[in-house]
Amino acid sequence: MIDQEILSYLLYVLYAINVGLILSLIIRLFREASVNKVPITANRLLAFLTHEIKNVKKSIVEVMHMAILGGVSLSMLYTLLYPWIYRYELAHYVMFGVALPFIVGLVGAFVWRAQVLARSFRVHAELNVDHEFRRRSAMLQGVLMAIIALTTTTLSMTILPTLFYVDIKLIITVFDYLLIVIFYARPEVNLYITFDRGLPNIRMPFNIKDVIEGKVDASQISMGVGKIGEFENYEIHSFDTCVEIGACEEYCPAVSAGRPLSPRVLVRKLAILKSASGLDADPFKVIGEDELWACTTCGACTYNCPVGVRHIDIIMDLRRKLVELGKLDQKKSNLLLNISQYNNSMGMPNYGRHDWLKELGVKTVQENSDFEYLLWIGCMGSFDNRAREIVKALVEILREAGLLDKVAILGDEETCCGDPARRLGEESRFQELALNNIELFKKYDVKAIITICPHGYNVFKNDYVKVDPWMGNVKVYHHVEFLNELINKGVIKVSRDNVVFTIHDPCYLARYNGVINPQREIIRKVGDLREPVRHGAQTFCCGAGGANYWYDVPEKKRISHIRLEQLMDTSAQTIVTLCPFCNAMLTDAARVKGVEDKVKILDIAEIIRESIAKPVETKQIN
Repeated sequence: MIDQEILSYLLYVLYAINVGLILSLIIRLFREASVNKVPITANRLLAFLTHEIKNVKKSIVEVMHMAILGGVSLSMLYTLLYPWIYRYELAHYVMFGVALPFIVGLVGAFVWRAQVLARSFRVHAELNVDHEFRRRSAMLQGVLMAIIALTTTTLSMTILPTLFYVDIKLIITVFDYLLIVIFYARPEVNLYITFDRGLPNIRMPFNIKDVIEGKVDASQISMGVGKIGEFENYEIHSFDTCVEIGACEEYCPAVSAGRPLSPRVLVRKLAILKSASGLDADPFKVIGEDELWACTTCGACTYNCPVGVRHIDIIMDLRRKLVELGKLDQKKSNLLLNISQYNNSMGMPNYGRHDWLKELGVKTVQENSDFEYLLWIGCMGSFDNRAREIVKALVEILREAGLLDKVAILGDEETCCGDPARRLGEESRFQELALNNIELFKKYDVKAIITICPHGYNVFKNDYVKVDPWMGNVKVYHHVEFLNELINKGVIKVSRDNVVFTIHDPCYLARYNGVINPQREIIRKVGDLREPVRHGAQTFCCGAGGANYWYDVPEKKRISHIRLEQLMDTSAQTIVTLCPFCNAMLTDAARVKGVEDKVKILDIAEIIRESIAKPVETKQIN
């Protein structure tokens, strides 16, 4: 038997080690934040905690993340307080009661990680990653599973206030806290750094206005990243903090379709490369071109990563380098050539692009100088026959409401909004388009824009303002927002029918910009709504984003076909779209799968046009 005095001494030593590890964790958290120049202030901490609490509703992954974060925090608090509460049996039962929800969450997190580990074996085989990567991946995932298991054990043992328990618990927590300090501090700091960065916020490597004004030498500009050290600090910190939670992979449409991309594998390969070869390493030694082009930039990876890894930012910087080096196939080159030669992404002569709208009574900005809203038609709306029907429906609704004289179009002066160029990686051409469009908006004193396209909506609202802050003065509407306002204010009235609808939310509308409720408010007024499993901010991509509409990617199954199946599983009679690209992708999928006669695919404007009860008098909507 060990002498009681020696045992007590050992327990004090173990307790001191635990306290030291907890202090080490706190110091490391502060140091990581300081290195990344992010202040630890009461206001930011409060905003961070509020963000984390709200995120619990996002997905089961966030619930498990909160269980881990809360479980670890509670375990450490209990360890620190133990010398003062160990004599009180009731305190242990209270602690166990508080810990029980976290224990359940931790068990769920362990099961999740086991499933991720099993899936990773399949993904690694499909992507043909090397043995060293597989070994490191399995080791990291094993460590995180160990942290979860040890924390769960520690919290579970709070109900056993015995000397034996103290001995075992203090030994367990030493290993647990050591692993947390080494592996878990950086991911939490990364989340603290990036939680308010937002999805649309990919960086601008330069500003074209600075080049034009001579503030920056154009020859010194590098579009993309050719070395690890050329990534921004937040990007490097981002892929360095990936602990292979697997949420990015779970929600990635490219993984579901069997494309040559896993966001988890991509960022981990960069982290391992940096660790082995330093900041001068060439990322293209481990990242294949097809990996980058397989991304639809839908944002599901970044949105769902509980530790804030910025997959999209990293992929975009690597794409920019491929564009800079001219590593483009014919279809990608043709897209950029079309934008350069024709000022639109469809490769059609720009002259007369809106003549068909004049026949509907829509005036240009020159003809209607008193317009209140610029109707941005977009490349699809201008040249694609199916998308024209969507624009026509919107125009007819505006006419029905007596508002047609309040809108105007740019006519031949409208060009591409620049989204395809930017998402492909041609930042310079995007900024040229943006600057030219902004100058047009200034020239005609544009105060509000209505667009049917979430991609145009996103660039106008989030990207243009970085090119010129003046764009912050322009109100940008997706047409579903504008139409919902008209309905809510009684400017137009809709009638209800016995129709079952399901909504396909565009990634750039719902996930990037949080426009989720207007379409649901409208549909519930005109019929019944059945949601697909993936909806709202957790929508599943149609496959067209990231300029994918214009080129092909190796895949086992088309993303659009997967999405159509999800929507048809609701047994809805009509699929509601809110994007001309989504409409085109789903319509094509229905045709290929031979189900076009089983379900209608209509834009929200077409549905409203069909359900308008009767003409109403013009009303003021401002």
